[in-house]
Amino acid sequence: MCSAGGWRGDPWHSGVISRLHAATGWDARTADLLIGTSAGSFTSTALRAGIDPVDLSARHEGGEISAAGQAIIDRIVTPYEEPAEDRDWRPSSPSMSLRAMWPPWNSDPVRFALGGMPRGNLNGTAIATRINELLPDGWPEQPTWIVAVRSSDGRRVVFGRDDVRGSVGQACQASSAIPAVYQPVKIGEREYIDGAVHSATNADLAAMAGFDLVIVSSVMTATVDNRSWFGDPRRTWFSQKLDEEVETIRSRGTAVVVVEPDAETLAHFDDMEPTARGSMVSLGRQAAERVLAGRDGDTIRSLIERATH
Repeated sequence: MCSAGGWRGDPWHSGVISRLHAATGWDARTADLLIGTSAGSFTSTALRAGIDPVDLSARHEGGEISAAGQAIIDRIVTPYEEPAEDRDWRPSSPSMSLRAMWPPWNSDPVRFALGGMPRGNLNGTAIATRINELLPDGWPEQPTWIVAVRSSDGRRVVFGRDDVRGSVGQACQASSAIPAVYQPVKIGEREYIDGAVHSATNADLAAMAGFDLVIVSSVMTATVDNRSWFGDPRRTWFSQKLDEEVETIRSRGTAVVVVEPDAETLAHFDDMEPTARGSMVSLGRQAAERVLAGRDGDTIRSLIERATH
């Protein structure tokens, strides 16, 4: 599964996936289930559209893309733009804020704060249009779950699994509608915002599926010894959420491997510009290589080998 991560997300995931492919032969396009949150929804839909792991990275690094991969990418004809519209400065969802504080012993300060922030003013409609162009036949046949949050009450919604309407493009637009930055996405009578409001990874969704292995590519968390509530509270919060999700999956007897930034990776983040997508691919590859070199790498290889024989 692929986490949220803003502009870093898709290139990071591409680097992770391409390195796993090179080292083990595993092709993420064949995954039994892909779960994407926010930026991770772009990676998941690109895989389901048929873009292979090598091309996934090459498109960010400016490398050579195969003819088959380019044919898929060329389906997208709509230019990407995020037009700014007049902002509504009223609280975006007072009802979500109220629900987030009840019951008091299970309050959610993140949802409380976000519900009181103004609505975003960037229009992300081009996201939906471009994803729908990438997948002209609609939702992929292979299970693909895109996570968003319903703004009226803060409830997590899983497009592709739950009984909710919406095209795959709308799901991706909703999943990446960062509160106070992008306008909420209206689908039917409901509005939806970024799935990272619930969790950057939403890995627990895989707990009941009974898989042999769950691989989590997470750019918004950090390895245990690189977390600090004082230095980076947001990353630490996402990390602790992921720890809980991983424990939930493992309690069901499923192996979990997490690829996330370590100290060396985090040291590069603050100095990188949004144009440095090729560098993010490299950092994702390095993080995957670090995991492959350890005990988790043995787990990945043995389970993949068992699945292919």
